[in-house]
Amino acid sequence: MKAIQHLRKKNTVPKKRLIVVEDEPVVRDGLEYIINQSKEYECIGAFPSAEDALDVIDTLDPEIVLTDIGLPGMDGISFLREVKKSHPECSVVMLTIFEDDDRVMKSIMAGADGYLLKKTPPNKIASALNELNDGGAPMSTQIAKKVLEVFRVAPAQDHTASLSEREVEILEQLVKGYTSKQIAEKLFISSETVRGHLKNIYQKLHVHSKTEAVAKVLKSKSFSLS
Repeated sequence: MKAIQHLRKKNTVPKKRLIVVEDEPVVRDGLEYIINQSKEYECIGAFPSAEDALDVIDTLDPEIVLTDIGLPGMDGISFLREVKKSHPECSVVMLTIFEDDDRVMKSIMAGADGYLLKKTPPNKIASALNELNDGGAPMSTQIAKKVLEVFRVAPAQDHTASLSEREVEILEQLVKGYTSKQIAEKLFISSETVRGHLKNIYQKLHVHSKTEAVAKVLKSKSFSLS
């Protein structure tokens, strides 16, 4: 009896619900397989177009969306905006074969929670989902370099003037790549307190995600890493 109860306890944590939107069947099937092999995630739908996904997204209510950026019909960035509008708590990770500056920036400014190249190895995709689940913003190394290059030449503006000292401190940790949990540990505050500060930061910066917040503060003339 004790053994049965122990097994039940181990199975009480539900898997994170995830959908894939990808027009190439081989890539779509591969992503679905990788996700369903994990213990933490479950692919509850795989769709060839944004339109097909939007038809059922209210019913499925996913917690994470993996979407191609170059979809036929409605593209991935427009789809991202629609998802964030109707399901603001849903995390959206963009997938692409391109290391395109313009698409990267448009995705980030639209609220993307991560950005991965399609050639990312299966184990790295699983790691990216875990990073996302821990409050991070997964981004392929190549994409991260592109983002930094864009900000080096972007005109500087002061986006952080309205932030409190603690909020700037938290943003500094975000820019360095720390997750919400890690920030809480480093600053000796609770994860709930970090989430509260992040909510205020998003409101003040008029953004909707960590990646968008980082993108905006990196362009600030008053922001520098210590």
